[in-house]
Amino acid sequence: MSAIEDRGFGLLVDLDRCTGCGACRTACALENNVPPSAGAEGEWLAVERLESVGKGEQLDVLFVPRPCMHCDAPPCVAACPTGATCKDPAWGVVSQVYARCIGCRLCMSACPYGARRFNAADPVWPGGMERAFTPWASSRPRFVVEKCTLCAHRIGAQGLLTACAEACPTGAIRSGVPGELLEGREAFVLRPGTGASPRVWYVSRRDWARDAG
Repeated sequence: MSAIEDRGFGLLVDLDRCTGCGACRTACALENNVPPSAGAEGEWLAVERLESVGKGEQLDVLFVPRPCMHCDAPPCVAACPTGATCKDPAWGVVSQVYARCIGCRLCMSACPYGARRFNAADPVWPGGMERAFTPWASSRPRFVVEKCTLCAHRIGAQGLLTACAEACPTGAIRSGVPGELLEGREAFVLRPGTGASPRVWYVSRRDWARDAG
C-alpha cells in the first residue's frame, strides 16, 4: 500500500454507473449552502456529458462528476499569496479559508481541473429558502473563491461519507479511505500529466474513458 492509500480520504467514481441524474449536484448545493443565484457556473460539483463514436457508428455516452480533486500536490496552494488555500495533512482535504481570500483568483488560474468558483455577487436566496440553510457551512461573501470541501465538516459525525456519495442513487460515487476504495480496482485520475496527484479516482470498463479528462 502506497503512502497515498494509507491516510486521509477521497472519492471513487464509477463512470459506468453514473446516469447523469444530478442528485450529487443537488445534494452538494444543499449541504454547503450554494445559492440558486450562483447558477450552474457556481456549483461546486459539475457533471460533464462526454460522447464517443464506436464500432458501427454507435454513440457511447459517459457522465463524469468533477468536484475539486483535493490533490496531494495542489498547484492552487502554491499559487495562493495569502494562505487562504491550504491542505490538511491528516485528511488530505484542500480547504478554502474565506476570511483570508482577497479574490485575486490566482488559485483558479493554477487549478488544472477548473474546480474553483469566483463568487462575483452577493448570494440571493428565494423567499423562505433561508430556512433550509445548513448550520455546518457558512454562506460565502462576494469576491471570494469557493469550491468543494469534500464535506470535511462531516468527518467524525458521519464518518467519511460525503453528501454526493450519500445521495447517489446508483452508488457511482463512493467516499472513504483510499486504500479501501482502490483495492482490486484499476482506477485512474483525470489529467495525470499535471503531477497534481488527485484524490478523486475513476473506474470504467470503457477504454476511452481514461481520456475523458
